[in-house]
Amino acid sequence: MNPISSPLQRLDKFPILFFAVMFFGAFSIAFVIPLLSTYIIEELQEPAFNLALVIGGFSVVSLATNRIFGGLIDGGNRVKPLLLINICAFTVHALIQLTAPSYLSLVILGIPLIGISAGALSTMYSTGRLIAEQTGRDPGTFNLHMRICLSLGWVFGPPTAFLLYGTYGFQEIHLAAAISAFIWLTLCLLFIPATLKTHIKKHAQESSTANTVPMMLLIACVPVFALSAANSVFFSAGPVYFIKEMGLSVSVPGWAFATKSLFEVIIIYFAIKPTQRIGERNMMLLSGLGAMLFFATITSATSVGQVLMLCIIEGMYYGICASVGITFIQNYARHKPGIATSYFVNAIFVGGLAGNVLTGVVASYTTFQNTILSSVGLAALATLILLVIKPPQHQQLAQTS
Repeated sequence: MNPISSPLQRLDKFPILFFAVMFFGAFSIAFVIPLLSTYIIEELQEPAFNLALVIGGFSVVSLATNRIFGGLIDGGNRVKPLLLINICAFTVHALIQLTAPSYLSLVILGIPLIGISAGALSTMYSTGRLIAEQTGRDPGTFNLHMRICLSLGWVFGPPTAFLLYGTYGFQEIHLAAAISAFIWLTLCLLFIPATLKTHIKKHAQESSTANTVPMMLLIACVPVFALSAANSVFFSAGPVYFIKEMGLSVSVPGWAFATKSLFEVIIIYFAIKPTQRIGERNMMLLSGLGAMLFFATITSATSVGQVLMLCIIEGMYYGICASVGITFIQNYARHKPGIATSYFVNAIFVGGLAGNVLTGVVASYTTFQNTILSSVGLAALATLILLVIKPPQHQQLAQTS
């Protein structure tokens, strides 16, 4: 391993600087994603099927972005320019919706811009993995700390956005998102090392087998996909269900998502030692069982208090999935951390795509309540795969420079 650069030494001494980038990234995105269903259906007065078009569209763009950027990172490209592309795309989208809000601009410009900006999750995770390995930190533990920062962004983002929506309107939400995006951009420019790139040697004589994505990696993505799809259904259908079908106030979805995210943080913090004892696979199994319990009971809630109590379960199951899931998947391709990370994020976004298509189709023909109930099947699929999947074989990391 070569001596680390001065900017990387600064992050090694003050990792909170990198976590600040993670936090404001999550906080910025949390102003947009949870409110998309309400924005499209309530503000723009579009049918539920168009929700699937927009969210599904940017999810497809995110898939391509994650795959391309993951390959570039593993190929030795610097991560900072890639992350700046992600952040600038989000900033431009926020400014467009602030100055020219419409469904047309959301489809033509929003889909590619949100899709590229959502790829920041994969880029930041890959950046964090490189920082951890190049400074001698445990990548699994560092992944959990990164997820805490992301979850904290979701603790504060959605309730703030929904409170702004209930008090003022979407104009203020777009303004706040733009301000947060500029802070995110500034932190990235200041603290992400300009020369940071992979330390894993790329051998010219690599065989085709070495370049092949392991089949077990793809199978390991299925539970993350299914749990992400279920979570996506709740994010897109939940706000409309709470406001229109249950008749609760417009602030309730924000508090529900905040409760969920807060308990994500708690479970991530306390999951480190249990994960070390029982392994990532068994922790993911607990996540699947928790998801089945949540989706089987959330539509039976009749009050705000019951909704918030059940969202504790949602935060616990998805906290495990989102934090342990990345290490769970990376373990099946330790020689290609960038690609493995991109597959993890792609599993999340493919799940998001499937969840939003499911929301659009089911809600168009039945109710948002039935849409949420359909997630029980997704949770059952994740649980079944986790019961039968084999643990990863021990693989040594590729030779480092």
